[in-house]
Amino acid sequence: MWCRQDLWKLVAGAGVAVGLAAVSTGAGIPGAGTAGASLPATIHLYSIQDDTGSGGFVGLLDQKGIDLAVKQINRSHLLGQAKLSISFADDASTPTQAANLATQAATAHYAAVIGPPISPTAVAVAPILSRANVPTVFTQAGGPGTLLNNYMFRLTPLQTSAVPSAYKWLQSKHVKTVADIYDSTYPTLADLGKKAQADGPKYGFKVTNMTAVLATQSDISSAVTKVLSSHPDAIDLDLAGTQNATAATEIKQGGFTGPIICEDGCGAGSLNGAGAAANGIVWASDWTAGAPFGPVSDTFTKQYKAAYAATPYNFAAEAYTTTYFIARALKAAGTTTAAKVDQAMIAEGKKGYEGVLGQHVTVVKGQMEAAPVLVQWQNGKAVAMANQNP
Repeated sequence: MWCRQDLWKLVAGAGVAVGLAAVSTGAGIPGAGTAGASLPATIHLYSIQDDTGSGGFVGLLDQKGIDLAVKQINRSHLLGQAKLSISFADDASTPTQAANLATQAATAHYAAVIGPPISPTAVAVAPILSRANVPTVFTQAGGPGTLLNNYMFRLTPLQTSAVPSAYKWLQSKHVKTVADIYDSTYPTLADLGKKAQADGPKYGFKVTNMTAVLATQSDISSAVTKVLSSHPDAIDLDLAGTQNATAATEIKQGGFTGPIICEDGCGAGSLNGAGAAANGIVWASDWTAGAPFGPVSDTFTKQYKAAYAATPYNFAAEAYTTTYFIARALKAAGTTTAAKVDQAMIAEGKKGYEGVLGQHVTVVKGQMEAAPVLVQWQNGKAVAMANQNP
């Protein structure tokens, strides 16, 4: 989920990128400097996560990716004799709780904070940590009001930059009309609905119906009925978590057989509950296991499976990448002083890198940019599509 570039006057033209090495061998990270003697024996990081509530399906996967990276970083001595320590706090997907946790973190002198992944809580956290100039890295959280100064970074590409790939797929299916169901609770999802309206004509289709639901709404049958009654050629789902499975099931029960696209929230097993009804749904993602992102990505997938006996989802991959990004900056800075860590993050960004999310990833003004991959749900799995250029 996904920035106001006009707030970046102090760092115009600066970029941030993150790099990973194939850490299975314990090798160091390329491009980083020697760990400085001034790093403390234990470097404390803090993560505000949406472990419960509407964003819980993302937050728990984030924690797994972070934990895996911390263990590997410490085992490989990337930071010399210094060790990373990570503390997690659950904001329950509630902006007020997220703000309270951020207020505590702002005075606790953490080397860096990993922010919550959903926009409502990220937007609550960002002003507090930005005023304190705490180096903060978000994943997902694509709503405006997140990247407020040069201490703020988001290591997930904006979904608005990825969804045109799905629109091209609709164009290849000769779609002329699209109906959209979106969750108005999340700014990112509402923005995606608006983007479909604005960009549709470029890809030969028009959004003829926009229907909103809420994250707390378990019964969305009336919204599905409204969408189906408009008789669209295709349907666009901009929903949260398991709402995607509910919508997919009800859409198929309503007799719809046309193309369906969705956003990255369809990942992480959100479509499991729909069974075969979800087969064929397509979305654009920054990462999926098995896609050709390169050897670093393949190594991460193997390591994650070994650690958790499960195939990783993109949320874990993003959080893993974020943790290595912070470690690389700490190594280069040789200190946990906030201003120097921030400058190291910015400097790292000018290099570009090969990592889990691709073989050449950059971050511009705090915002990661990377090529998306088209994913399709097939028999209970998210599978990279063979034709990435419809």
